[in-house]
Amino acid sequence: MFQTKTDYDRGVNTFSPEGRLFQVEYAIEAIKMGTTAVGIRTTQGVVLAVEKRITSPLLEPSSIEKIMEVDSHIGVAMSGLTADARTLIDHARVEATNHWFSYNERIRVNALTQAVCDLALSFGEGSDENNHKQKMSRPFGVA
Repeated sequence: MFQTKTDYDRGVNTFSPEGRLFQVEYAIEAIKMGTTAVGIRTTQGVVLAVEKRITSPLLEPSSIEKIMEVDSHIGVAMSGLTADARTLIDHARVEATNHWFSYNERIRVNALTQAVCDLALSFGEGSDENNHKQKMSRPFGVA
């Protein structure tokens, strides 16, 4: 049925004969090619640092944003595909805002992390009957 690598890398749920999921491997490679991002937690707060790599002379250095604010008490540093990061950050902002409007309190970091992880792991084909949320077409290439 499948004969070449391209036949196996189109579907995120299709294993190659060697047991590999090429779409997951592509996402991991995108993260590896990304810049360095570091977060340090102290007793007084958090320090986030990122490497800004200029890959093209046409790229304006001031336009590169690798650290973003999700809410007034939560920030993120990203490495990998910026478009994928923006999707996850937008989702995190919506979750934080919904939590604020529902409970009149700021969302806890672990609750927001869980919501972002739920989205990051919801890739594949089709949908189950109990969960009507749309699945992502491929794994995110961002950390």
